Amino acid sequence: MKIGLVIAGILVLGSVTWLATRVLVVKTDLEASQALVDQLQAEIGSGDSTTLTATSTELQDKSASAAAGTRDLTWRAAEFIPFAGENLRAVRAVSESIDAIVQDVATPAVELIASYDITARDPVTGGFDITPLEDVKDIAATAQTVFEASLARMATVDASATVGPVSAAVTKVDDLLVKANSAVKSAAPLLQLAGPALGADGPRTYLLAFQNNAESTALGGSAASYTLINVDNGAISIAAQGAGSQDLIEGTKLDVAVDQSAIDLYSDYLVRYPNTSTSRPDFPTAAELMRAYWIRDKGLTANGVISVDPLALARILAATGPIDLPSGDILSSDNAVSLLVHDVYYRYDSYQEPEKIDAFFQSAASAILNKVISGEFDMNAMISAVTEGVNQGSIMAWSADPTEQQALDGTRIQGVLPKDNTASTAIGVYYQDTSASKMDYFLHTATTTTSDICVAGPTPSFSTSVTLQSKLTPDEANALPDYVSSGNYGPQLTSTKVFVYGPVGATLTDAHVDAAGHDTTVNAAGNDLGRPVASFTAYLAPGESSTVTASFTGAEGDYGPLEVRGTPMIHATVQDVEPACG
Repeated sequence: MKIGLVIAGILVLGSVTWLATRVLVVKTDLEASQALVDQLQAEIGSGDSTTLTATSTELQDKSASAAAGTRDLTWRAAEFIPFAGENLRAVRAVSESIDAIVQDVATPAVELIASYDITARDPVTGGFDITPLEDVKDIAATAQTVFEASLARMATVDASATVGPVSAAVTKVDDLLVKANSAVKSAAPLLQLAGPALGADGPRTYLLAFQNNAESTALGGSAASYTLINVDNGAISIAAQGAGSQDLIEGTKLDVAVDQSAIDLYSDYLVRYPNTSTSRPDFPTAAELMRAYWIRDKGLTANGVISVDPLALARILAATGPIDLPSGDILSSDNAVSLLVHDVYYRYDSYQEPEKIDAFFQSAASAILNKVISGEFDMNAMISAVTEGVNQGSIMAWSADPTEQQALDGTRIQGVLPKDNTASTAIGVYYQDTSASKMDYFLHTATTTTSDICVAGPTPSFSTSVTLQSKLTPDEANALPDYVSSGNYGPQLTSTKVFVYGPVGATLTDAHVDAAGHDTTVNAAGNDLGRPVASFTAYLAPGESSTVTASFTGAEGDYGPLEVRGTPMIHATVQDVEPACG
């Protein structure tokens, strides 16, 4: 009997010792995995492919070891011990989830990144190698399966019954999985489009429009410079170029259906002049109009439209490095905005020799496009540049294929306001130069938005104040080229319309002028894109400022976090949003 008790005691002690050893090993492997994940992210971010594979291999070993350490019989049996068991179960869930992500998602992704060379070209077509897109789709599909399975596994853990460090690990992995799963779900439709968009299923043609933010419109600026590009199985080439002032017919209405609500707010200039096609804060409207101009006036069509402004180009040039232009200029991230929207107008008289300035813009567009096509850029910097450009409204895209366009729903690249208030409660603040000038180079803007959205219940109120300030001095105004200064008022006065879009379904309750500058008027209100719209016109002499305020009451319903979207301005609009809850 005593011998049996001794043996039992030895077995218990051995099991406890074994379990303690396993816990220590798993803890060490998990901590090493975390460090290696951070290292891997840094190597991907720096483009250091020389150590990427080695780090990935080590990470696989550590995550596999951590997961394996939680699968033996002693560990599983100990999971039934009160208090300690829930901690062990949580550690196993964390270990298995991390290992699944590493082995099934991160590893194949790293292998793909390490092996892909963006500068490689097909020897026949000269096109990008787009075959990895199929691998990307497969990895994304696997990722969604892994993330959902891991979320289900983590849901079985009672984090409230675990100690602090374990609880923190559970929360961290949970947050990672939720964000990653959401990102993969959002990206899946776009990944399905990537191959066809790059001509995998046949040639595509895209109209690339360049907006000039020095003459603001809701979506950025006047659109008067275009490049038509062909894409065929990864091969990209320029098919044609054009300038709205020279190649497209102005003043004749397009046969394109546009909501009367938009015409009421922006006049029929929206459908009669190419450069004002971007006046409505809805890129599908602008894209259909731009494409229709090219079909009508040039006999050329396109499968889609992409819009880029100089703010986006400056970010892209940070990735490509400076570019030599035929004019002798060196275009860089530092001078792109000033050169393209301001300095060039001091060099050429756009009224007397428009062909010279059009040629300058076309050569700049070709040089930038050819640099991007070459693949000679920092990939991570380019991804960051494009992502930031999309999020700021400086890069937008539209497809003429309804199915493809639907796949863009909910993405910022679509260039539309949210169709409801559920995911986010968006206020829109947009500007339109109405002085026929390029003087918004000197315009500074700011918005202050307040709401009781956190405490008001189902019908919150919203108030947005908008300030416009001319930073132009009287001397600078007198020195402006005729093409830059106001065609309607001369160099000493500008006029800018301000449009404030309330939340979906809301009611405009007040619109007033707080500070008039030279003069500021409240225009007739409207309703567009399912939202109430307050409209103002601010007239500013050099150095003056104006402030206007619009207030709304929300319809009964659910409201997501409050945000403000608006025109990407040369000098970014300073935004103050209170509260940040929702």
